[in-house]
Amino acid sequence: MAYSLSLLTTYAQCDAVLAAANKKLGTLSFRDTTTDRSVGNTTETATSISNELSSLNTYLTAMAPALASLPAGRERDELGDELRIKTDRRDALLSRQRRVGPEKLVERELEQALLTPQLPLVQDLIAQITAHRATLAG
Repeated sequence: MAYSLSLLTTYAQCDAVLAAANKKLGTLSFRDTTTDRSVGNTTETATSISNELSSLNTYLTAMAPALASLPAGRERDELGDELRIKTDRRDALLSRQRRVGPEKLVERELEQALLTPQLPLVQDLIAQITAHRATLAG
């Protein structure tokens, strides 16, 4: 991008813009680092939750009819307890998925995509100002 660097006529003006650009660079670098980490963590968590939910849903769908067909007794009670535990786990995962599931992952990926092109732009501005500053008379 072409900046209006010719309007910066003193070291002080250049230094002020450099300070602002360096502050912006620091903020963007920090956000980029934390977003990278967040995307990585959310990717693992979202994938893990999705896989476990799929497995639990398959199990619950298959075993619920089996429970109904068992005669009353210890085996039926044990299977009923196991189905309740697995249903509770599924419900907990569904609740957790709202915070770290696929939707949150895509939001974080968007944030990362928006940040990625900003860093080189700020770095380029800093280089241009530094070069312009060197052309000014002391």
